[in-house]
Amino acid sequence: MGTSPEDPPAARGEHVLGPVFIHVPHIGRRSRISAGMVGLACVGLLGVAGWLKPDPSGTGTHTQLGVLPCSTMVVWGIPCPTCGMTTAFAHTVRGQWGAALRAQPAGWLAALAVGALAMLSAATVVTGRRWAVNWYRVPPGRVVLGCVVVVLAAWAYRIGVVVTQS
Repeated sequence: MGTSPEDPPAARGEHVLGPVFIHVPHIGRRSRISAGMVGLACVGLLGVAGWLKPDPSGTGTHTQLGVLPCSTMVVWGIPCPTCGMTTAFAHTVRGQWGAALRAQPAGWLAALAVGALAMLSAATVVTGRRWAVNWYRVPPGRVVLGCVVVVLAAWAYRIGVVVTQS
């Protein structure tokens, strides 16, 4: 016995709040332009990461951009939560994922996310369709909490690496 479109979502094996990602067809010109700008920003960020030479220490790559060394590292001798992010991006764009993970696991994930966003933006520009997150199904607070947990875990890892190297 099959199900019909009139059956409730649960009876059809679907979640009551709908899918996690929603396909939005036929977006307007302004949305395509916005997607193109987001895509260009992502490509620009990845391009800068490709131009930088990853620092062998796992941190310090950002100084090639004229930014001062990490003050947390200088003052207290421990890395800040974002130490190694630039290095992780530089390794990721080169396909050196192991080195990127060692430099900063959260940075590796962020670099992958930026690459995925660039591809989704390009697909939106070309097709005129976009994917959106169903925020009824994915509570934003949990997404933020998950990101905070990932960054804190990566920070703890980086502190552990610095302490064991000392």
